[in-house]
Amino acid sequence: MTLTIEQEKEARQFLSDLRSEIKNHAGVGHSILGRMKTDPRSRFDFMVLAGQHFPLVGNFTRYMELLLLNAPDSEAKCWLAKVLVDEYGERSEGEDHAEHYKKFMHAAGHKPGEEDIIPLHPEVVHFIREHYRIATEEPFLVGLGALGPGHEWSIPAMFELAVAGLRKAGFAEKEIEYWTMHLEQDQDHGAWLEEALVKYCIIEHNRELIRRGALLSLDARERFWWGVTDKIASESTKRHLPPGTSATHTEGQLTLRELRQRWHVEARLVE
Repeated sequence: MTLTIEQEKEARQFLSDLRSEIKNHAGVGHSILGRMKTDPRSRFDFMVLAGQHFPLVGNFTRYMELLLLNAPDSEAKCWLAKVLVDEYGERSEGEDHAEHYKKFMHAAGHKPGEEDIIPLHPEVVHFIREHYRIATEEPFLVGLGALGPGHEWSIPAMFELAVAGLRKAGFAEKEIEYWTMHLEQDQDHGAWLEEALVKYCIIEHNRELIRRGALLSLDARERFWWGVTDKIASESTKRHLPPGTSATHTEGQLTLRELRQRWHVEARLVE
């Protein structure tokens, strides 16, 4: 599709405005991240964060694969396929991103083999459930907005803050390669994405769908960070004030292993 100069200008202005809106969303600049440089977190805090964040890492490629199946044409699939190749380990020594993340988890204090048996805050479960819903039930462009701008334009900003906190907590560079790797790779993904989105953004309705998807994802992200904050507080209470109690108990909280046993996600033929 050949765009007129005016069409391309309008599309890129929308994308520029959307980038700014994403950067300023509370899901990206949440206080747990924004205060990393001034209110350092302990290694214990990062151990709790690591356990809650791992399910997001482990499920991201599945959202992308489901969205890829629902893409309307090969051109629409191109960006998704390029990102998936990176997620599978193309630029990370042949190891997928979940495997890289496990190395960080072990450095943070989790034992190998326990990655998927950590009780998850309900907001972590909500984030995963919401993104499966978006990828399978919403129009393709809503899904693209969620996994595209909602992730690829937000993660570098979030991870830059997280990396500052990790370094202050004393993690070695080798231990946080998952985080620093994304600062580079997701900049590339974001640039590829903008070129993929331009052709869609000449139509107002398409712009509305893309923005809606991005905001759905970011709203879930904000709730996720509040969940992590709550989880850190409750785990710290139990650790420092035994037998301390808090409003958030692990009893009844599902693990990633249990979610995988309970959930069956599929792309269905609907007639």
